[in-house]
Amino acid sequence: MTYEQGLELLKSFPKKPGDDWDRHCILVGEIAFRLARALGAYMPIDAGKVRLMGLVHDFGRSVSHCPYRHSYEGHKLLMKLGEAELARICTCHSNGTYKPQDLEEYGLKPEDFYVRTMEEKLIFISDNLECHGDIVRQEVRLSETIARYEKRNPEFVPVLKSKLEEFKAFDKEIRDISSRSVYEILGI
Repeated sequence: MTYEQGLELLKSFPKKPGDDWDRHCILVGEIAFRLARALGAYMPIDAGKVRLMGLVHDFGRSVSHCPYRHSYEGHKLLMKLGEAELARICTCHSNGTYKPQDLEEYGLKPEDFYVRTMEEKLIFISDNLECHGDIVRQEVRLSETIARYEKRNPEFVPVLKSKLEEFKAFDKEIRDISSRSVYEILGI
């Protein structure tokens, strides 16, 4: 799938009034692209592929806004399209966020939900920085997301809080490679 094909697919999904997840997908792709380009000076990384991965990471939101189910549904959708690598980013972009009881229904394994590559880590990072059209620090995004979920899905709040430490670990890895933090690379 090319970026343009992914964008067309995104535009074809039905949206409810007030939905902004489509814009979120585009911006996560753009943030990840910027990070990948910066890291490209230090390691081999395909910035175009990273941009596409960011674009498709939340395609499951076309089916569900559930913090768990959207990952599974995105995976299922992209597997139907023959895009196994892109399907993987749908499941792993939240790094370890799944319900064990859902695995059998979707034919997934726990290891499908953890980032492995730098490209996947960049999507996790970028997803944790995009907030309603802005690039913000991770703790700002986390506060906004917790506020959104604490009434609808209170059981998800501890999962969200665990993402701060994961973000810090990935940021340290990027700093070790490039001598700059994610925030320095993005100018925030």
